[in-house]
Amino acid sequence: MNDDQHGPTSKRSRFTKLASMTAAVAGNYAKGRVKGLFQGSDARAADAQAENARNGARIARTLGELKGAAMKVGQLASTLHDILPGEVLSALTTLQGSAPPMAFEVIRRQIEAELGSPPERLFDWFDPKPFAAASIGQVHRARTDDGREVVCKVQYPGVDSSVDSDIAHLKLALRASGMLSFRKQAIDSLFAELRDRLHEELDYTNEAENVRLFRRLHAADKHLILPDVVGERSSGRVLTMTYEPGDALGDLEAAGYDQATRNLLGERLVHLMYRQIFELLTVHADPNPANFACRKNGDLVVYDFGCVKRVQPQIGADYKNLMVALMREDYREVDAKMARLGLRVPGTQPPPDSLYKELRASLKFLWPGYGPMDFAQSTAHQDYTGVLLSSLKQAHKVQPSSAVAFTDRVQTGHHQNLIQLRAKVDFSGIYMSYLNLPQLGEAGFEERMQRVAAL
Repeated sequence: MNDDQHGPTSKRSRFTKLASMTAAVAGNYAKGRVKGLFQGSDARAADAQAENARNGARIARTLGELKGAAMKVGQLASTLHDILPGEVLSALTTLQGSAPPMAFEVIRRQIEAELGSPPERLFDWFDPKPFAAASIGQVHRARTDDGREVVCKVQYPGVDSSVDSDIAHLKLALRASGMLSFRKQAIDSLFAELRDRLHEELDYTNEAENVRLFRRLHAADKHLILPDVVGERSSGRVLTMTYEPGDALGDLEAAGYDQATRNLLGERLVHLMYRQIFELLTVHADPNPANFACRKNGDLVVYDFGCVKRVQPQIGADYKNLMVALMREDYREVDAKMARLGLRVPGTQPPPDSLYKELRASLKFLWPGYGPMDFAQSTAHQDYTGVLLSSLKQAHKVQPSSAVAFTDRVQTGHHQNLIQLRAKVDFSGIYMSYLNLPQLGEAGFEERMQRVAAL
């Protein structure tokens, strides 16, 4: 993508900008290391925070300017709460907002290249003004010849050719800035997971199949509204779906939603999240608030099925049984499951029980008897993140794991969505209903996975 919005930037231009970004953050880090040799611990820590903020701002600014895959990678990285400093996460979070749209002529050419004709010949009506714009594409309202109101999602040209390079540069920049202190194998695995999900997200044929799958998985849920694919107007880079209106999560007060409806929507969102994680093993893995909308009758609308995480049976069983062991305070089993999930640094001794106790206490909102949770007032998720980042990380015994990166992303994101909803929800009651004691072994998950695959 380029800044004048007329088409994709050249690979050389993207490389130059990304290389310049990496050199700048590496230089800042080197200067900080030298300066730190002559400082006390307090001054060194304060300067490190300031350096992280400067580097984070530089990275976010560059990725935002490049748009496309680079910006999307930055959006994904902004959810990595267990590996990046808060100053960097704050900077990358600015990439979550809407992106400037492309000129309509670029969109028109892309549709004609993909579908063989321009939009005015393919649709009864096509709005040249974008309905929404994001990092890798934009959406236009349209109407089919048979009268269906639809949205047409069009990928920006050239985005899919820069994914691997953009991810590699971001990883290099974060390493050069000194912000990735974990084992190389863990970081490489995590970024490979990000790359795989992003490649899937850029394949709109794959997204169309995801939409059809989720419509089958949730066919019995009459309060979950999912779009339908218009296959004859879709391709690998153009996806047309039925238009499903709803109110944005941040607009509910202005739209006059009462507290009871907010609570109901919150319940349905929590059920949706944990049914997908624990029962369906197939997770809508992009909790961006723009991907969800509400209706005053309590219906929840879900958009954008590009990022979907299939949870493998063994990982699903281990993750579920990890949480069971944590609830029961069986810290030996907790450590064993952490190791199986790749969350423990190989070759290190188990941390003291006190660290796992602290982690369990920070997750009190999950356990039986906690009662309704008021998300308008809650800091529970921030408390949990603080424990994970401080006690366990400082012990140098835990590491990020690609096995649970996207399920963690979903839970973190939906906590923020529930805060936007200002919902009061019996979170622990819903969570425990899906944890479903006693422990479920891998065979049970395998059988469930087969049922899902048959749909």
